Amino acid sequence: MKSKPLRVALTGWGGLDNPEPGLAVARALRDYWNGPLEILGLVYDTWTTGAWTPGIADSVHIISPIANGDFAALQRILAIHKEHPIDVLLPCLDLEVPLYARLAKRLLREGIRTLLPDPDDSFKITKPQLYWFCYSNQIVTPKTTHVLDISSVALHADLFGYPLWVKGTVAGAKRVYNAHQAAYEASLLAAKWGGGVLLQEAIEGSEHVVSMVAREDGSCLAMTMMRKIGLNARGKGMVGSVVEDPSLRKLALHILSKLNWRGPLELEFVRSQSNGQFYLLEVNCRFPSWVYLTALAGANQPMALVKEILEPGSRAPKQAQVGAMYARDVQEMVVPAASIVALARTGSAVVPAPAVIKSRRGDVSVAVTGISALELTQPGLGVGRSLRSAPEVGQVIGLGYASTDTGLFRKEIFDVCARMPIDDSEDKPERCDEATLNRLLAIQKAHGLDMVIPNLDVEIERYQRISGELRANGIHTLLPTPEATDKLSKQGLIKLAQRNGYADFDFPPTVVVGSRKELQAAWKRFGSPMMIKGLNSLATKVFSLAQAELAFASYKEFGEDKIIVQAVVFGEEFSIAVVCDSDSHMFEALPLKKTVMCERGKTWSGIKVDMPDVMHRLGGLLKKVGWQGPADIELIRDITTDRMILIEVNPRLPAWIGYGELVGVNLPRAMMLKALARTPLPTPKAAVLDKDLVFLRTAQEISAGASAMAMFINRGEIRHVSRR
Repeated sequence: MKSKPLRVALTGWGGLDNPEPGLAVARALRDYWNGPLEILGLVYDTWTTGAWTPGIADSVHIISPIANGDFAALQRILAIHKEHPIDVLLPCLDLEVPLYARLAKRLLREGIRTLLPDPDDSFKITKPQLYWFCYSNQIVTPKTTHVLDISSVALHADLFGYPLWVKGTVAGAKRVYNAHQAAYEASLLAAKWGGGVLLQEAIEGSEHVVSMVAREDGSCLAMTMMRKIGLNARGKGMVGSVVEDPSLRKLALHILSKLNWRGPLELEFVRSQSNGQFYLLEVNCRFPSWVYLTALAGANQPMALVKEILEPGSRAPKQAQVGAMYARDVQEMVVPAASIVALARTGSAVVPAPAVIKSRRGDVSVAVTGISALELTQPGLGVGRSLRSAPEVGQVIGLGYASTDTGLFRKEIFDVCARMPIDDSEDKPERCDEATLNRLLAIQKAHGLDMVIPNLDVEIERYQRISGELRANGIHTLLPTPEATDKLSKQGLIKLAQRNGYADFDFPPTVVVGSRKELQAAWKRFGSPMMIKGLNSLATKVFSLAQAELAFASYKEFGEDKIIVQAVVFGEEFSIAVVCDSDSHMFEALPLKKTVMCERGKTWSGIKVDMPDVMHRLGGLLKKVGWQGPADIELIRDITTDRMILIEVNPRLPAWIGYGELVGVNLPRAMMLKALARTPLPTPKAAVLDKDLVFLRTAQEISAGASAMAMFINRGEIRHVSRR
């Protein structure tokens, strides 16, 4: 007779580029729990991408928003409990913890167990209150002030000095270097979270985070210390390693003793490089988003918490293995549209099981660049996965630039990862051209190389310049010419827009400005909101003239003397991935309607759509400019005129390109076959191939290794498999 499965309900499944902890907690339970287990994903909307991760949650359920109050939250949990009896409830978001703590006794009467701090105890470590908690308990923390009046942020920031951190009252933090940046970032954070912003002294040093679990009596059940190794521009730890520091352990236990805590806890520190002192930056009343590392390190904290809830006084987990590492990467998947519709209509849905598709190995060796998710998810990850499924391909080589490129640890995608030279010769690009060519020839000699696919905008010109020499050495490419790239660049599209349309596409009203006066004129013309773009990179949507002026000043700090200003077009957003042959014929394409985008405007969910008229016009445009190779076309369907507005053309495949392989439209494979003039081999039939499959992406932690990073730095490559 089978034993009854343990049912654990979890919140915090948001899986965008700054993920919530729920998915990591669920993975730690799913991968290591000994016995039958059923996981319920509790979400606030149907597009919470982490909850659809194959093989983790068994079902997903919409719950009442926090703003609706305690009673509504309780009623919805009890309704779910009636259909799917819940044994343990783990809220994984800061704002939820006080709410469910207030409901804990009522939930317990229904058989739903929790382990949460008293609401008053969680309030005193919120961001606006933490400074006073530290002051009262002699805990060292950076100088911090709570600014309620956003118009005075610049004045307070100047008094602080730079750099400093601007933080939202609930979440979000930006490091700034002048008053313009401080005021601009403060306006965005205050608009999102309310209650003003926090300004915090920036302490230079290494960042450390402690994850803890406290028992009912406040004692420490588990503790893991992590040091951030790879940080992105927003200060988020994308690569980290378990450490053991007696002074940090002592400090963390001291802080815990002052909190009267129960349940999970995260402490964030910076260790000053000048005096070695640990400064407490933040305290969060839930598990950190990197908590899966504790499972990788043999000290599984989510599992320890659940055991403690079920049997108070349970045995503490082992101490975490020092040196265990994680990297935060992305997982891409497809979900039947019917499942998402079912969740929206009924409030509950079953999570589909993952499909397992095997393919045989061929003899082609292909190298791809852009293999990191450290900042933005780069296209090389999806390109590599698409090539891995191609039956003609025998070897996929990842070309990286830094030891923190997350693709280095994706051994299921890349057979070898090789280090490429960094372009540090601004006035003499031919030096990097030569270094890149020599490196690719060395890789070809060591591993064999038939084709290289560059996937970063900044690389395209370099690979265009060396494509002839590569071809002479048997390494193929399929790239647009410099002339075609220039015609469809940002500035090229502005020229097309001035011709009142080209190939029957409309363009957003656009001007290039180089002064504050011109910016003010553009604001008067376009109104709010308005889009500001750099000529080379960066894009920001602004909602006031003050924000526009601050963004303009910030862009100048990044070397953008002139900026592109556009009227914002409202409507559905689309991205079309295409590949053209050497005759500029568009022989493969995949149009996608975006359904979820992260705060930086990148696609995290979408669905394939049919757009025959648009595709016909797009083919005409690409033919006229003589395009060949890949392109990522960004468009918006104007909600008022219903006309398709051409926004941007990028000379490489989009970052979501792995979706194509999942729905049977493998553009990287088609591009490779065209470049090599190869006849396609039979493709294994997918276990599930539905035209209504929705693309979803989620962030999650994977195992990394210091030895692999060291090998990449010292030897210039990592081999995940033996040489063929």
